[in-house]
Amino acid sequence: MIRTYQTQTALSPKRKKYRLSTFKGVNTTVAEEILPLNYSPKSYNFNFGKGVLDTGYGVDAAYIRTGEGSWQIKRRGISVKFLSFYRYTIHNLSTTVEKLVAYGDDGKLYDFTLNEMYSGFAPIGEYGVVMDAVPYVYNENDGLLVATTTGLYFLREFTMTRLSFSEIFTTMCVHSDRVFAVSKLDEYKLYFSDDFDPKNWAISMDEGGYISFDTTLGKVIKVVDFAGNVYLFFEHGVMRLTAYNLQTEFRLQKLYVSPGTIYRDTIAICGDRIAFAASDGVFLFDGVSIGKIMTEIEDLVSKDMSEAKGLYHGGKYYLACRMEMDSAIASGNNSLIVYDLGKKTLEIAHDLSVLSMVSLDLDAVRGVLTNVTYPSDYIGVVAPVGRVDETPLPKLWQSPITSLGVHDGRKFLREVRIRAEGAGSILLTMDGADYSYAITSGLNKVKVMRPFDRLQVTLTSSAVEVRITLVELTVDHYGE
Repeated sequence: MIRTYQTQTALSPKRKKYRLSTFKGVNTTVAEEILPLNYSPKSYNFNFGKGVLDTGYGVDAAYIRTGEGSWQIKRRGISVKFLSFYRYTIHNLSTTVEKLVAYGDDGKLYDFTLNEMYSGFAPIGEYGVVMDAVPYVYNENDGLLVATTTGLYFLREFTMTRLSFSEIFTTMCVHSDRVFAVSKLDEYKLYFSDDFDPKNWAISMDEGGYISFDTTLGKVIKVVDFAGNVYLFFEHGVMRLTAYNLQTEFRLQKLYVSPGTIYRDTIAICGDRIAFAASDGVFLFDGVSIGKIMTEIEDLVSKDMSEAKGLYHGGKYYLACRMEMDSAIASGNNSLIVYDLGKKTLEIAHDLSVLSMVSLDLDAVRGVLTNVTYPSDYIGVVAPVGRVDETPLPKLWQSPITSLGVHDGRKFLREVRIRAEGAGSILLTMDGADYSYAITSGLNKVKVMRPFDRLQVTLTSSAVEVRITLVELTVDHYGE
């Protein structure tokens, strides 16, 4: 009998390299199984602008720079709950003074001069909780119209002139020589003053008046002067008021009905558009049509935006809000989203709590001045510094959970190469098991040598500054 033998040869793997570089940002709208590796379902405190993981936004020291020198903006022990900017002219000197007005957690109003010798926040006095403030010219003098829980005031330098005792306004704007405002006693009405006279709210055909609304859209939460009209933001919609000349010529038009709840403090004029946040997303409005923005992170943003704040500066919309991600902050705002309106890209600063913000675009100081209460109680400008004051912000980038598009045969992760500037770590989650490795500055070659079916890569750093330019996986594929 003749016997035959068949020799079996060992399977030869197909070796393939996967690059996670050219990072694209965060996306929660695509299922992780089909999301490209250079997108992340969760990332914060990293910047993606140049396709690498770079130091993200934080809050840096703010300085006033004049011909007399440079001084850091400090608060002298108060936390700033409200910030507003205005300027006024000293006519006999032909000088313009640029001012910040702050409402402190001690209940006092403070003054801060931005374009003169540094003096810090100087107390003006106690006038109740500040509800709103808008620049205004009263009796040919420019200043700030301030609505508080004790009345309506005109502020110029350190003098608060009370214009009304009885009118307590939650929101107001100036349009066509009148002040339009919403009373705290009846938030379903829009009041307007007499021409050129915010002291006169008498209701008559040739003085002041009001417009009543039904409850369909909810309360009026914000009024703004925009594109030659007054726009009224309700809890559940937007209306436009054309209000020139006589009251009999006022015209109202309903523009938008929201299925969600619009939040007042997120409404910000962004050049020729208005951005706002609601319980069903973040929107951009051009006066006619409304469209959603930031949809790629919608699943991460809390539906409750009651404490959120929005602001526009330098082509970007800044939204302080709560995001549903791991955080040391138990409640309230824990993130600052910076959305570039031109590029339609965003960055997330996480684990910081914003109390107030104001946009400054002056020769003496430029940027978004903000008071944060965590990780430290601090006032400064938003900047790509990766920290708040001297406290580093924790940085995280996480890949999708992936099978690398291969579902047959075995996969074997041989090595991960990472080029970094700054220390950090890489966590490899392979079929539910975690394997962590330290990262140092330079080219890191992590020998893994483990089989897997599903894989997730998480990069973290607690360094102030970090930059990751390369993440490359070397994988052996074995067929059946």
